[in-house]
Amino acid sequence: MTLIKTALAAVGALAVGLAIGIAPASAEPPPTDQNVGEQVPDWAPAKPAEVWAGRPVVWTHMWGGRWGVWINDNFITLSSNPVTNGG
Repeated sequence: MTLIKTALAAVGALAVGLAIGIAPASAEPPPTDQNVGEQVPDWAPAKPAEVWAGRPVVWTHMWGGRWGVWINDNFITLSSNPVTNGG
């Protein structure tokens, strides 16, 4: 009986969350053309290299802005965040 009450409470909480517009978390998809990257802002640090592991080094706005490469739909960072000077 306790299991049924717990399950009903969980389903009810999920229904309420969806009803008020709470969306499930999702990762940002990689860009369609990973070899181009994004527009580099004026405050960005110098590009560390033109290529890394055979892939072009590109700029991304993620994590406050970083240089890196796209490999298998994952972004490998090659620089730290220039705004916070770190992670």
